[in-house]
Amino acid sequence: MRARNRGDLVISAVGKSDGRLRAAVEGSSSEAVGWGLPLDAAASRVGDRERVLRAIAASPGIAIGRAVRFVPESVAATEAEPQSEWERYRAAIELLRQEWLHAHRVAAVEAPGIVAIVESYLRLLEDAELENQVQSLLRAGVPVEQAVQQVFEPVVSRLRHSPDALLRERGSELEQFVQRLLSALRRQRVDYSRVAGAVVVAPAVTPSEVILLHQAGACGLVTAVGGIASHTTILARSLQLPAVIGVRGALSDIPEGELVVVDGYTGVVIVHPAPETCRRYKRHRDSTEWRRRIVLRFAAVPARTVDGKTVVLRANIATPRDVEEALLVGAEGAGLVRTEALLLQLGRFPTEEEQVRWYRELAERFYPHPVTIRLFDVGGDTYAVSAERNPALGMRGVRFLLAHPEIAQTQIRAILRAAELRTMRLLIPMVTRVEEVEQIRALVAESAQALGLSNRNGASELPIGVMVETPAAALIADQLAQRADFFSIGTNDLTQYVLAVDRENAQLAELFDPFHQAVWRLIAQAVEAGHRRGIPVGICGELAAHAAATELLVGVDIDELSTIPAAVISLKHRIRRLSFQRCRRQVEEFLGADVFTR
Repeated sequence: MRARNRGDLVISAVGKSDGRLRAAVEGSSSEAVGWGLPLDAAASRVGDRERVLRAIAASPGIAIGRAVRFVPESVAATEAEPQSEWERYRAAIELLRQEWLHAHRVAAVEAPGIVAIVESYLRLLEDAELENQVQSLLRAGVPVEQAVQQVFEPVVSRLRHSPDALLRERGSELEQFVQRLLSALRRQRVDYSRVAGAVVVAPAVTPSEVILLHQAGACGLVTAVGGIASHTTILARSLQLPAVIGVRGALSDIPEGELVVVDGYTGVVIVHPAPETCRRYKRHRDSTEWRRRIVLRFAAVPARTVDGKTVVLRANIATPRDVEEALLVGAEGAGLVRTEALLLQLGRFPTEEEQVRWYRELAERFYPHPVTIRLFDVGGDTYAVSAERNPALGMRGVRFLLAHPEIAQTQIRAILRAAELRTMRLLIPMVTRVEEVEQIRALVAESAQALGLSNRNGASELPIGVMVETPAAALIADQLAQRADFFSIGTNDLTQYVLAVDRENAQLAELFDPFHQAVWRLIAQAVEAGHRRGIPVGICGELAAHAAATELLVGVDIDELSTIPAAVISLKHRIRRLSFQRCRRQVEEFLGADVFTR
């Protein structure tokens, strides 16, 4: 694929590895809506009545069922005389407390990791200060519903208008909590018996309602409002309840009892799907569920050795299908996003808005785990920028970006704008000099200031990492660690540069040895340098998934491994059978006892 762009720059995909990437990207173009890029192929109608709604992919999975509207129902009062306002308040609080305690019991069995969220709401119900404020207003003659609103409204308003996306999300959740309390005051109850096997459609739901809907057998969830950072979303993911949130017009466009498909992978809701659409999604669901059952045993457990060392496993991402696979196997975020995939898909450098949509969708789908966006790594054996005698040693990576600051700045601005969930990380490729890191940091600071995203010290809070993929970077890792927030070791390029072997040259294949001592000494040196400065060090090259390398990687005390999604489960299985101390001794036997200086 070749495309002229930005004057006389020529982008082309060359080399074996990127031929595979190109095929993957072009082969998945029909799914490209998953990247947030508008494509004509993504039609909204297939059948006469089929309608496609697109919103936020909150929880992965496929659900097919009849729509059930989730709205509290009023219950007639049975008391001969009306209760006092204080008694009504205490009765409503007790009703919600019992609801949350039930949710707590369910969570403790089905998803222990979300118990802390449930407990935070139980503490809110028992907050003495809030109770005193409500009681004070009741004594002044304020009706209980109005008293509750007066107490909570300032807090909700303050959070909803915060510049921080996470605080705005918490404001929305608190507002839903207040609405549930008001429903309890009005003696409104929720009938969970209706939702078995159904897709629940609601304006919004509280975290406790998500747990109880799951227990009642709901197969999917669609809400009109909500954000990816909400507790509701986290709970839906933990309970493996497919969900799409923020569907504008959900209540008006999805009739009660209508057949609905919820695609929690791509954020698509299909109302009244055509028969062929149903068959296609059922095949997808059945295939995915079969694989999910196989990997479920390992997807939710940590990659921890028998003696307690934990390695974080992330996924390398290039195509929409990679995201789906990564979520399925329980990857803890994206350790490497190959942004060059956008160049292949579009045939040009993407605009700032196109990049914002892509990066923001990645952050939303992986939340709360980090997403590591590598700056465009053009040149070399991947994307030829111009004809060079030796492109692997030419204008590639950070060199190209600094020579074309307008391209770098557009990408940096897009990353900063998409980083509102505070899970984004920026990764600088092909570093050989400290000055290159400082120049990129300056561009980030300048862009953050122009966007009004700087902190009080005038700096950006975006974590910036360095790819250690050249011998120079490994040898000055101590200096780079002072200016980086994390290291990511690119073993593919590091091996070819250390051994002076072109990894694309078939005649030299036997000489391309990622287990050469020189390569591993530099890996160990980079890990030691990073740890001395207190920053995490990861591997994002093919070595991360190599079965024969796992013991050595654990032994050099690597913090993170990022690999193709398909390799995550087997990698985790290997790590859980290892002893860190035994792996440490193996590294010392391989490289010599002097390899570790700490």
